[in-house]
Amino acid sequence: MKVLNLIPMLSFQSPKLFAKFKDEEILTISPIKDPNLKDFIKCEIGSLSYVLAMIVAELEPRIYEFDIGELSGESSVGEEEIPEILEFIESLDYILVDDNALNFHFDKSSVLAFLNLIALKSGAKILGLNGEINLENAKFSELKELPNFDGAVVLKHDLDDKFVGGPYFMASSKLKDGDMVEISGVRRVFKLDRDIKGTVALLGLPKIDSYIYEIAKFSKV
Repeated sequence: MKVLNLIPMLSFQSPKLFAKFKDEEILTISPIKDPNLKDFIKCEIGSLSYVLAMIVAELEPRIYEFDIGELSGESSVGEEEIPEILEFIESLDYILVDDNALNFHFDKSSVLAFLNLIALKSGAKILGLNGEINLENAKFSELKELPNFDGAVVLKHDLDDKFVGGPYFMASSKLKDGDMVEISGVRRVFKLDRDIKGTVALLGLPKIDSYIYEIAKFSKV
């Protein structure tokens, strides 16, 4: 069984899906490396629409004409990695996605349309954190420019009330282990987790009502 995983931290965000697919052939495309998954292609935060655009441009070149060099540069996914992805999705069983990432994506129409095409071409089912997703009515309009996510960033979720990041996030944000901060309308104690790589921290919130990635804006309490 082959699984294309687009959920940033699958083992954390959905232990149920992780348990179901952990022994299958999984390729993850994400800004964050899940330490419990092996095959991984790193992309820039917020660049999923550009990565998917490079894929569909190969699947349907007469319909989708994009500047692949520009998309590659902006997403940090090399043009040489696209054939690897295309080969993987030739006989794909599942595409795993984060519902909140889709619902609040700044280029939602592009992402949904591209996912639908990939699913149709590969015969895959699309699974979100809450079950199967049907995107057959998704329509592409225009590929939007990527927002800027330079600096320390948080990945928002509603699984707990913790604020956890790795050494690179701590250095970028100038936070220390144990600092109390006000962030995204809540108070949290920052905790260092050396297993988390990169400048993205995990921030638990009561509810997700905007895009899952956000520049870390906080004040110490």
